[in-house]
Amino acid sequence: MAATSAAVAVGFLNTLGLDWLLIPYLGLLVLTTALIITDLDDFRIVDRLNLAGTLMLAVLLALVSAVDGRWEALLRGVGGAAAYFGGASLLFMLVRGQGFGAGDVKLAVQLGLFTAYLGWSVLGWAVFATAAIGGVIALGLIVAGGANRKTELPYGPPMIIGAWTAIVMVGVGAIPIPS
Repeated sequence: MAATSAAVAVGFLNTLGLDWLLIPYLGLLVLTTALIITDLDDFRIVDRLNLAGTLMLAVLLALVSAVDGRWEALLRGVGGAAAYFGGASLLFMLVRGQGFGAGDVKLAVQLGLFTAYLGWSVLGWAVFATAAIGGVIALGLIVAGGANRKTELPYGPPMIIGAWTAIVMVGVGAIPIPS
């Protein structure tokens, strides 16, 4: 996990440059790495970690935005947090909590905030990447005989990796963002 986190950190640096904005994004990386570990171990996103961490990172992102005058990006990020939370809440209600838990719904807030902060297209790609990654993992486990259609798998890791992927894709020019 350390090598993956280091690679993502380099990707975030490539996307954001040496900028104060890198600090909350590296905080996001640390928090979400811990959330991946807890979700894989216990099949749950730990509220005490997720909620407190999300609040702390949101305040930090707001402070950096205030210093740099990035109010439009911050408002877009807040809108993205609300949109991803709303979509995740709807999905949670549709599946009645089977395979997609309340922790995943709460996780969507921070992922929506940090992806949409960079652009709406980044949030869209994060959601798409999440579905693709989750599907590939599930299909791979089914083919390998480690799961069947009714096996519940933690969905937090694909959500996080999808967001990381979208943020890193901005840095390599795969997702254009307005300047």
